[in-house]
Amino acid sequence: MEILEGILLIVLLVAAVFIIVAVLLQKGNDEGLSGTISGGADTFYGKDKASHADRTIFICTLVAAIVFALAVLAVYVIQPDFYATYELDAWKELNSYKDIFG
Repeated sequence: MEILEGILLIVLLVAAVFIIVAVLLQKGNDEGLSGTISGGADTFYGKDKASHADRTIFICTLVAAIVFALAVLAVYVIQPDFYATYELDAWKELNSYKDIFG
């Protein structure tokens, strides 16, 4: 079980870094009217290439986000029940104090 947790944690780390990088690489849609006035209009071919690259980055980001969410759920499901563990440890400590202080 520890090997699976280690693998899932590595998957989480890689997916998180990939999501951060992919989001930073995405082009914003804030060009608007100022780009048209300043002559920033793309040609037909250049616009299609940029659109294809943005679409690819978006799909990769979406896939990485889904992998990240599934890995988080898997880690949550396979983790031990810490509440029961702490409750049991607290019970042992209470019994030992009763034995010591009577």
